Amino acid sequence: MISVFKFAWRQVTARPIAHGITVATIALAVGLAVGTDLLSQGVQRGIDRAAGPFDLLIGSRGNAQQLAINSVLLQGDSLDNVPEDTLKLVRAHTGVAVAIPLAYGDSVGRAKIIGTTPDLFGIRVRPNAPPFFELSAGRAFEAPFEAVLGSIAAARLGKGIGATFAAAHGDEPAIEEDDDDADHTGRPYRVVGVLAPTRSPADTGVYVAIESYWEIHAAERRASGDATGPRAVTAILVKPKLFPQDIYRIQQTATTGGFGQTVQAVVPYQELVKLNRQVGQGQRILSVVGLGAIVIAGATTFLTMYGSVNERRRDLAVLRAIGATRGHLARVVFFECAIVASLGIGVGAVMSWFGAYWLASFVADASNVQVVVAPSVATPMLVAAMLVTAVFAGIVPTIQAARTDVASNLGAD
Repeated sequence: MISVFKFAWRQVTARPIAHGITVATIALAVGLAVGTDLLSQGVQRGIDRAAGPFDLLIGSRGNAQQLAINSVLLQGDSLDNVPEDTLKLVRAHTGVAVAIPLAYGDSVGRAKIIGTTPDLFGIRVRPNAPPFFELSAGRAFEAPFEAVLGSIAAARLGKGIGATFAAAHGDEPAIEEDDDDADHTGRPYRVVGVLAPTRSPADTGVYVAIESYWEIHAAERRASGDATGPRAVTAILVKPKLFPQDIYRIQQTATTGGFGQTVQAVVPYQELVKLNRQVGQGQRILSVVGLGAIVIAGATTFLTMYGSVNERRRDLAVLRAIGATRGHLARVVFFECAIVASLGIGVGAVMSWFGAYWLASFVADASNVQVVVAPSVATPMLVAAMLVTAVFAGIVPTIQAARTDVASNLGAD
């Protein structure tokens, strides 16, 4: 006698529309539930990765999230500058291991230019970890108007070692090198290094010696009477000696005015997590919808299998008449249900991965968060939930098939 699996497969292919709709329903349910989870967890991983080297930021008082978004995600407008004296006070704090200045305000193409010091390239997320900012080519800048490009910035700009570029003020597209802008093209930057990918917003940045930043903007700040002086910084990246004890001490010093009356200390990870929670309402709604879709897919599976068994009562009765056991019929229907569920889950899993990767690129373009799509604990749980739901949906049709009465179903219609 033909094997149970082959017979079940024939039953599936014999009803392509009914079973196809069920497969599509299951696939959509799995795709929505798993895809939402992959994207949500991927965004959180991206935030974890982005905030990794930024233990603490010190900058002008104002919106703490704005300081974190601008400094870590390289998005949005900067807060006001703080004077160089603030940097000196931070460096003198007993809990500070290293304080690195960050200056923003210029760009080239879509890439933000960050004025900083070579100390940035020695930053580690953990003491025993390799440097977060590792070079894949060239060297770190050693003099003013030398630049190191993030991996994404290098690809977008089409620049390599030895190439030059001019800065544009603000986030506007870069002006051409042959333009005649006294402040920004008088001395073009020369690329001396390219960073290895970090899978974080840092990949989109262009890093230059902060002295060149000060030189470009000195005349502008003097003319405007900027109280922060010609050697101001936008933010200060702080690595504490002891984590987290010194973080709290440094924050307390900032709160009490120890670094100046207009300074705040922010833990970027906390601010970015808050922001993710605020914008994550839509993801939570989609998660609920995904779970609801799994229930609907289970109901669709039940109705399809119940209808299939009901339509085949005469066929099942014939099988019983020629010697098929009740157990054999039950296994046929169970495998039929399992095949349909497996096809739907398989298609849905593939859809969820492709969908998550596709949406991740849009999230990265909009927020600069490099979404890290990878399985989470919830992924197999959601797949298992769909499988269990489909199995339960097939129990009644399976019992119905096993109880097929030969006499009544082979009688005259």
